[in-house]
Amino acid sequence: MSSRRSNPAVDRWLLVAAGVVCAALIAGYLDVLVSAGSTHGRRFGSLVDHHGRVFANQPVSRGYKLVAFGYTQCPEICPTTLARVRRILDALGPTAAPLTGLFITLDPVHDTPAALELYTSAFDPRIVGITGEAREVRAFASTYGVYPPDEQPAGMHEVINHSAMLYLLGRDNELLAVYRPVERPDAIAADISGRRQRDSGLE
Repeated sequence: MSSRRSNPAVDRWLLVAAGVVCAALIAGYLDVLVSAGSTHGRRFGSLVDHHGRVFANQPVSRGYKLVAFGYTQCPEICPTTLARVRRILDALGPTAAPLTGLFITLDPVHDTPAALELYTSAFDPRIVGITGEAREVRAFASTYGVYPPDEQPAGMHEVINHSAMLYLLGRDNELLAVYRPVERPDAIAADISGRRQRDSGLE
C-alpha cells in the first residue's frame, strides 16, 4: 500500500482553508451569542497595559473597547487589522474619545509592555497594548472565542494562528458586536456611533 506524498503547496492551502472554516464557525457562534444576549464579559484582572499599569484600574477600561487579538511578530494579519482600527478611530473623528482601541497579545511571553508600546504606537497612539500572565491572557481571550496556543512559541518568529476579527466590548466587557475583515472601517464606525448614541439615550 503506497503512502501519500506530502505536497507543501497543497498542505499550506489546506491549512489556510481550515483556518477560514474555523474563523467562519467562530464568527457564527459569536453572532448567535450577540443575538441571544449571552455575552457576559470577563474582567481584565491583573492584565497590564503597555505602560505596565493594571488596565482594570484605568478609567478607559470602563468604556467602550474595540479589541484586536494578535501578537507583535505577526507577519500580515495584525498590521492590517491595526491599520483598520486606526481608520475606524479616524472615521469616528472627535467622537472617538470614549472608545479605546485594544491590542491584546496572544504571545505574552515575548510581547512585553515595552514591545507592545513600540508596536502599537507605530500604528496609532490611541491603541493600547495589553499583556499579562499567559494563563490570564488565555482565560480572557477564550471568553470571546479566541484560543491562544496551550504552549507559548519557543521562538519569536513562530506563527500563531488567529483571526482578523474585531470585537466591540461594552463597559462591563460584554460582547456587543463582532466585525469581520470584509466590513468597511466607515461602516464599523457608523455602527459603533449608533450603539453609543442608543446607550446614552438609556442613561
